[in-house]
Amino acid sequence: MTTYDNGNTISPELNKKMKKNLMRIFIFAVIMIFAGLTSGYVVAQGGRFWVNIKMPDAFKISTIAIIISSISLFIAQYAVKRDKKPLIKAGLGGAFLFGAIFGIYQFIGWGELYENGSPVSASIMNTTGKYGKYYSLSYEGKEISYNNDEFYYKGTEMTPELKAEMKSFSSELLTGSAGTGNHVYNLSDYGSKFSLTYRNKLVTYLNDQFTIEGIQLSLNHHKRLNRFAENIVNDRGDFIMKGKYGEDFVIYYGGDELEYTNRTFYRNGSQLSPMLLGKLMDQRNTAGSFIFAFSGMHFLHWIGGIIALLVMFIKGLQMRYSKSDYLGITLGSVYWHFLGILWLYLYAFLIFIH
Repeated sequence: MTTYDNGNTISPELNKKMKKNLMRIFIFAVIMIFAGLTSGYVVAQGGRFWVNIKMPDAFKISTIAIIISSISLFIAQYAVKRDKKPLIKAGLGGAFLFGAIFGIYQFIGWGELYENGSPVSASIMNTTGKYGKYYSLSYEGKEISYNNDEFYYKGTEMTPELKAEMKSFSSELLTGSAGTGNHVYNLSDYGSKFSLTYRNKLVTYLNDQFTIEGIQLSLNHHKRLNRFAENIVNDRGDFIMKGKYGEDFVIYYGGDELEYTNRTFYRNGSQLSPMLLGKLMDQRNTAGSFIFAFSGMHFLHWIGGIIALLVMFIKGLQMRYSKSDYLGITLGSVYWHFLGILWLYLYAFLIFIH
């Protein structure tokens, strides 16, 4: 019997039942939270541009890890009912280990999303530093063009070696254009190799300074050059997201996949109207924000689960579970299996509904 400070007692059976009911209530509350999030996601897709982002490979590994973790817990539950103590320790240890791996690869997945141009909040289109909008580059007097995630020189796709040279030159531009003070550029071989044009006007370089038709660049010019150089260094083209359109990400509007050819958007075979194009230029990548919201909220509940796994593992090492007393494993397993099923649902949702 369990005795409370006021002298009342409660039977072990009733105590066990109460804890299970509290767990059920908690799980129901979590289900309602994620039902609201996924419903909000579906509703938010209507009437706006939506980016279908390729899920990070790290999320695949974390999914495998949480499945193995749940299998290990099933083994521990099987072992404790048969009083196989070495197997209890192995099962609980495996559950904790792979549960921790799940959390680690969630972090790695967030890093992949961020590096690929999908931070918590960002625009879809790269409007400020878009290649050719303000600045463009020439190499040995021949203009470098850009289309659909590829740079072209003399009509052919740029070689990796030349692209590396261009990135190195752009890094020098990035350094010189940074900040709001005096902008001093330290460039080597400007003009003989790489040169800049601004809206088809040659940008000249003298005494570590840039001028356009004899006039030094304004602060706004330097800011645009900074974003221009930053995007080249970071492999960003017309979009904030990195990668090739149609392979690494796709943009939808009203359920229709947009085609992107020759830097022009088409919907159902017709060029996107100026009104919709303007809307796209101002649109935030809400889909990316939802991915962080889903996985971040799940991660918060994972913290409670991994603490529970650690406690169970320590108690298992101390041989405090037996076939007549394993309520802790039961409750912890219910919660962890629920987290695993919840993640599988979210992952499938993001792949198929997203």
